[in-house]
Amino acid sequence: MVVFLLLSIVVFYLAWFQEENLPLMLLVFLHLSQVILAGLFKVAYVFRLIAQNQLGQDLR
Repeated sequence: MVVFLLLSIVVFYLAWFQEENLPLMLLVFLHLSQVILAGLFKVAYVFRLIAQNQLGQDLR
């Protein structure tokens, strides 16, 4: 989850604050990456909840 969060922060910074310095195709890729990384972050969180449940830990 931490990896996806850090990647999302980097992609967000590049896509929104460095847009004038990047080519259009890269900006399109970065914006698509934001959606994909958000989905992967959510999937990782669900896997974490499943693992906690199987270990008998409280779900947080």
